[in-house]
Amino acid sequence: MALFGEIMLCVAAVLSAAGGALCLGTGGAGRRFVAGRSALYAAAAAGAVALIALVFLLLVRDYRVAYVRDYADETMSLGYLIAALWGGQQGSLALWAVLQTWFTAAAAATIDGRRQRGGALALALLAALGAFFLLLVLFESDPFSSLGTASANGIGLNPLLRNAFMVFHPPTLFLGFVGFSVPFAHAAAALVEGDGEGWIAGQRPWILFAWIFLTIGNALGMVWAYEELGWGGYWGWDPVENASLMPWLTGTALVHSALAEERLGALRRWNVVLVALTFVLIVFGTFLTRSGVIESVHAFAGATVGPYLLGLIAVIGVGVLALVVARFGALRRRGAPKRSPLRLALLHANNWLFLAATAFVAITTTMPLLSAALAGDKVTLTAEFYNTWMVPIGLAVLGLLGACAAIGWAVDERGQKALRRLGPAVGLGAAAAVMGGAALGVRPALGPIMRFAPAISVGLLVFAGAVLAAAMRRTILGARKEGRSAARGRRRLGAQVVHVAVALLFVGFLGAAFSDENQGLLRPGEGIAVAGYRLDFMGLRDDRDVSREAVIADLDARGPGGAIGVMSPARHTYHSHPGQPTSEVAVERGLGEDLFVILGETDEESGAAVIRVVVNPLVAWVWIGSALLVLGGVIALVRPGALTELVELRPDLRARLAAPFLLIALGTFAVAGAGAIWDAATAVAVLGGLSLAAALFHVAATLRSFLEPGAVP
Repeated sequence: MALFGEIMLCVAAVLSAAGGALCLGTGGAGRRFVAGRSALYAAAAAGAVALIALVFLLLVRDYRVAYVRDYADETMSLGYLIAALWGGQQGSLALWAVLQTWFTAAAAATIDGRRQRGGALALALLAALGAFFLLLVLFESDPFSSLGTASANGIGLNPLLRNAFMVFHPPTLFLGFVGFSVPFAHAAAALVEGDGEGWIAGQRPWILFAWIFLTIGNALGMVWAYEELGWGGYWGWDPVENASLMPWLTGTALVHSALAEERLGALRRWNVVLVALTFVLIVFGTFLTRSGVIESVHAFAGATVGPYLLGLIAVIGVGVLALVVARFGALRRRGAPKRSPLRLALLHANNWLFLAATAFVAITTTMPLLSAALAGDKVTLTAEFYNTWMVPIGLAVLGLLGACAAIGWAVDERGQKALRRLGPAVGLGAAAAVMGGAALGVRPALGPIMRFAPAISVGLLVFAGAVLAAAMRRTILGARKEGRSAARGRRRLGAQVVHVAVALLFVGFLGAAFSDENQGLLRPGEGIAVAGYRLDFMGLRDDRDVSREAVIADLDARGPGGAIGVMSPARHTYHSHPGQPTSEVAVERGLGEDLFVILGETDEESGAAVIRVVVNPLVAWVWIGSALLVLGGVIALVRPGALTELVELRPDLRARLAAPFLLIALGTFAVAGAGAIWDAATAVAVLGGLSLAAALFHVAATLRSFLEPGAVP
């Protein structure tokens, strides 16, 4: 089965390269383009077969395969065995490579080569990316590598990854990463074709899709860090956290900038630079994670793919820079904007702020490398340093958010009216800042720059909240009175939900300035107090199962509102990783604050334990804001009935989608039936057989389209 998986990866790479070559230079028409598209479908199916083969090996625990030995064991549940697919360096890179073939196939299905200039070239670029990652997996990061002899048992998944949020965190990030490759390829193709306008219109759904999943991935990572790492927070400015934050920042700027080009024909140069920079940062973040040049709990040790990723970054960076310089004139906006120039100026400021934040994070993340190379001394920056400089940038973004929401996309006269609407909101914000400063006080402990940040945050939150409330009211009433188009109203509502979510995120971030903690070595009967809470240590107890042993501390907790109950933080030690105990925190959640309890070192003889208690104000609003951020993106992206309308307007697409949808329905039924009658491994085998059949079908379609006599070449 391992050899079969390698063969399918090789087949997928060959088909990707062949499909891209066939699409290249066809102009999007003729039998070569049809054959190329079929080859890309076949590559996606072959890649799926390879992934399914790896999952099958994990489910049957075939310890003759090195990857299975390293990331599976006899005690792991079905969910964790499937998650082991992306739990290691080789498997996660294979997932990325196969996802690239899937997104290439999806782009091929939606491109009308005769109408979309540069579509065939974009497919060729996407296919080249897919072939690159597949070959990288085959030659430098092979998950099917054999040990030669079977191991008695597996090592198993890293204990830190045995968490429900970490099960979904990597694949959602990868969906965001690979999703941005589609608009990047279209932008690059447009530059090559000399077409500086028009490419962005069809790419907005791809941009939103990728941004939504990148947001989900970052949010899940925050929840995982909060619950699993046991240090009391959710964002520690770890290099790998920063690696996923940087493309999110530029992707967020791109979402706004793309809207300006769509509505005003403006910011074309910005959009090309932002989409290219976002994809470069995605590859750069992957380089940081998989090159071994940084130290992080998230990084993969022993990876050898770093130089190849650095080469890809160089090729993309130099290529895009040369194209932007060559097509600089073609990217110029034609004519002056007919709508509010003030809104356009604010969008320019927004882009520069996000770019400044990205540059700061990039420089500080690589500071250990830069300092070691330039001065011979590795300098590592603390989280406090990051906060000192990122918080002012964040507050500026929050202020811009309120200003943009008030001004909207109005013409000049209404723009002046919108400016007058800012007056009351500014007044409310200023009053709130003064009252917030009086109530919260100046925080000298936060440093000279940050000491006024809490009061300023309160003022800006009130300002932005007032503006957003008025804007949402205008959106709802305007849609009723003016009969505004459903699509425009839905997208505007989605954007406003996202902006409300950002304000709520800042509410949660504000609470971090007021966290409080205490730590002590407690014996049974002793207690610890912090911020109005008292926890009495009741003692230690042991727990064990087939996979791990646990030491649990029971504490009777009381808060300002009375008894809370028994809180039981623990430390787990897995049999497969005896030297890597994990912290299982106990959290009492609330909208106002979280009570966060961590168990440290223990002394079994005396029954004493180190207990750390952290009170985290307003953390719940970070999770609420994150959820609304995703919801707003989905509202802006998804339009009920859109697929039906698209299929009705595009008979060619209807014909291409009918058979796949039918096969997916039948395949789902077959896989579910196999799982219900036999077991998960059998269901996976059935799915693999169906995917293999799909690959063979599309290979045959490729040959038929290319070799059909009398067809237009």
